[in-house]
Amino acid sequence: MTLPNLQIDLEDSIISIEKEDAKRIALKNALLFAFERTKSEPFDISGLICDVLKEFEYLSIENIIEALRNGGLGKYGRTFKLSTQEVCFWIRQHNKKPLKLDRL
Repeated sequence: MTLPNLQIDLEDSIISIEKEDAKRIALKNALLFAFERTKSEPFDISGLICDVLKEFEYLSIENIIEALRNGGLGKYGRTFKLSTQEVCFWIRQHNKKPLKLDRL
């Protein structure tokens, strides 16, 4: 590998890391808004982010953030205490495919 190629690879890696950090920051902000909307005390945000990203690695950050927004606004019912389980429920509800009913 020549030196110019190494520089390009390094720059690509840095850009990739910066994009990933920006996604995590956006997700963290969405979670903090959800805690605020549900009047819950925030807890281990870093752990919650890791759990959510691991559980829903096939979804885009934008999709997860939209689910958090909807959940925080009450679209999936009332939340009495925000938890990792509740956040995952919101994301699953947001991504449920509507049932198609056959008409006779």
